Amino acid sequence: MEISGLSFVAVASTGFIAGVINGTVGGGSLLTYPVLVAAGLPPVTAAATNTTGLATGNLFAVGPHIGSGIVNFREWRSAAAVTAIGALLGGLALILLPEKIFEFIVPVLLIGASLTMFMKPPVVEAHEVNQAKTLRWLLASGLYNGYFGPGQGVLSMAILARDGRLSMRQVVIIKNFTLATSNVVVAALFVASGKVVWWAACTLLLTVAAGGWFGGSISHKISPAFLRYAVVAVGLVSAIWFIIS
Repeated sequence: MEISGLSFVAVASTGFIAGVINGTVGGGSLLTYPVLVAAGLPPVTAAATNTTGLATGNLFAVGPHIGSGIVNFREWRSAAAVTAIGALLGGLALILLPEKIFEFIVPVLLIGASLTMFMKPPVVEAHEVNQAKTLRWLLASGLYNGYFGPGQGVLSMAILARDGRLSMRQVVIIKNFTLATSNVVVAALFVASGKVVWWAACTLLLTVAAGGWFGGSISHKISPAFLRYAVVAVGLVSAIWFIIS
């Protein structure tokens, strides 16, 4: 497809902003998806490109914590595997189901994903933790990630934070670990299916990484509440735009 200068600038700048948001409170992909559609990508192609373009963000976020001892990643391999299986199934649904179904429910998904930014995860005491239930919820979050994606990081944190054994720092690291696995798996599926628009995906890969590094370095200076409200506003406006367009 033909690339206009305005589309490239819009995707690049939004990718950077999304990276900053992902480096602080999460939810940046709620911004990039509508911009990809506005740049001329069909909804399903935009969803696949969005997921692929953001695939390495969580992977790089895990890197600094490998070998740190903060999280025993071996204990969470099953959680990562279950989330990846869910993402693979969700990605297959995105590819195989009629595109009209996806277009019809996108506004609902955007509204739901936006509202997850207000979620305050309940903390459950360690003796009340049901590991099988956690895995089932992670499987469901993976399905959502493969089919649509935006807001899945917040959902994962809400699921993991119910484990009273984990500090919030551990929750964030494990969230990044499970998302890194599922994102890479489903991105490989989208690449193989030919659903990825490479100029947009590569632009996001670079700008989201830069924004994530910048966001992580200044996260202590940014109001998380302001970012959450900004992301919710963009998500809801995007949903209204999809409904009337």
